[in-house]
Amino acid sequence: MHIMAAGSLRGALTAILTHFPQADEHAITCEFGPAGLLRRKIEAGTYCDLFLSADKAHPLVLMQQNIAYATLPFITNRLGITTTTLLAQKYPNWLQLLSAPDIIIGTSTPHDDPCGDYVIQLYDKIRLNHPHLANEIQARTRHLVGGKNSPVIPSGQLASQWLIESHQADLFIGYHHYQQKIAKLPNLTTLPIPNHDNIQAIYTMALITKKSEIFANYLLQIESQKLFTEYGFTTLQ
Repeated sequence: MHIMAAGSLRGALTAILTHFPQADEHAITCEFGPAGLLRRKIEAGTYCDLFLSADKAHPLVLMQQNIAYATLPFITNRLGITTTTLLAQKYPNWLQLLSAPDIIIGTSTPHDDPCGDYVIQLYDKIRLNHPHLANEIQARTRHLVGGKNSPVIPSGQLASQWLIESHQADLFIGYHHYQQKIAKLPNLTTLPIPNHDNIQAIYTMALITKKSEIFANYLLQIESQKLFTEYGFTTLQ
């Protein structure tokens, strides 16, 4: 069975596969990447049994094209901000940090990577109460990773780590669950975005062949959901 999955699932999915009771009976291979780019590969004919996206939109497109026969949400995530420890000390509030006039903001690429689309939704929420500020923040935003033509992130590094340490951005808006890894990195820290301001990312699977059903069901079981939470995700409410 071949799984194509959002890159943000790499750690959790790898752990889940090691616990999958029927792993010996099912040879499973995985390909990770931005969900929008993976979806286009599937549309172009790349073989896939199960597609795990960081959003609902891309699986639904495969359903509409009769490539997938079912979609199911399986876990959630939200956004968080990574920056330097110095900037976090200077601007301890997330919106205060984004508002700082000289700060360059790095994000993933919208349409290619759902994380970039979630950032646009975050800006839309900011715009409701602070329209001028939202426009100003957007003007300082750079789509630096997760796109068709984006540079490859060096092996062993997080996108946020690489972009900040290479001075391509002063902060990165990405997925909240990475805070566990960022906490172990020197000179970097995360700032939380309050839940009422944040965006919920609903990770959704698209079942493409019948052979995916056993593992797809396993992802919804208690043991798998527990592993997801250990990697910083949140269970469906």
